[in-house]
Amino acid sequence: MRIEIDHDTIYTYEHPAKYGVQEFRLTPVSCASQSVLSWIIDAPGIEGAAQFADAWGNTVHLVNQVRERSQLPIRVRGVIDTKDTGGIIGHLSHEPAWRIFLRQTELTKPGEAITEMAKSLPLNGDTVAMCHTLMGAIGETMRFDTRSTDSQTTASQSFGARSGVCQDFAHVFIAACRVLGLPSRYVTGYLFLPDEPDHSDAHHAWAETEIKGLGWVGFDPANAICPDARYVRLASGPDASYAAPVRGLRRGAGEESLKVAVSVTQAPLPTGSQSQSQQ
Repeated sequence: MRIEIDHDTIYTYEHPAKYGVQEFRLTPVSCASQSVLSWIIDAPGIEGAAQFADAWGNTVHLVNQVRERSQLPIRVRGVIDTKDTGGIIGHLSHEPAWRIFLRQTELTKPGEAITEMAKSLPLNGDTVAMCHTLMGAIGETMRFDTRSTDSQTTASQSFGARSGVCQDFAHVFIAACRVLGLPSRYVTGYLFLPDEPDHSDAHHAWAETEIKGLGWVGFDPANAICPDARYVRLASGPDASYAAPVRGLRRGAGEESLKVAVSVTQAPLPTGSQSQSQQ
C-alpha cells in the first residue's frame, strides 16, 4: 500500500516567544514493514537543525528558534510504501538492548489491577498468542474515550477508570508485558482508515514487544490487532513521553495553544506496479 501523509502542527503563544528549542521526532525510517519514498519537514529553523539518532534509535532534528514569533507552524509531508508483516518489525539499527525496555516508567507503573490481570494470563509458551489474549483483556475492560485522560495519565489510572485513548491502551499493554518479563516499548505513527474522514486530530499509538525468534512485534490494543499495511511507524521509546513528535522549551511566550491536523490517505501506485502488501 502507498500512503501519503500531510501533518500540520501549529503552536500559538499568548505572548511572542523570544527564544525556543525543539526536538522533532517526525522522521520515519525504512524497516521490514515500510519503505520511505519521500519525507519533508517544513518549520522555522529546520534548515539549520542538527540531526542525530537518540538513545532509542529515533531520528531527531534539534531546532533553534532565534527570532521572536507568536506562532510556530510545523508541517510534515511524505509518501511511504507499506506491507503487512503480521506486526513483525525485527530489529532496527541504532536501537538499544532490549533489556532496557523491561524497566517500568512513571507512565507505565502497573499498580495492583494491571499486575493481577497480567498474572492471570495463560502462560503456555506461545508468547504471541498470550499478547493477543492480553489485547482482548484490555479491550474488555477499557473503552475508548478522548475526554477521560490526558498526556500525563498513567497506565494504572486509565485502567482504573476503564477508559482512555490509544496512548492509554498502549501504556496498559506495555505495563502488563513488563510485569511478565517481556520487553515492550511505545510506538507513535499514523493509521490509514479508509472508512473514516481524512483528517484527525492526533497521531495513532501502539506497542511493540520483543519476542524470541521474531524480534520486535507490534500490537495495537486500541484496535485489538497487530499493525498491518495501514500503519506507518514513526518513533518509539519506553513510553509516550520519550517518543513525543515535538518536545521543547521556550522563553517569554506565556500560555500556548496547540492545533494539529493529520491527513492520511492512500496514494495511487504507478501504472503497472503492485502494492507491496499484495506481493
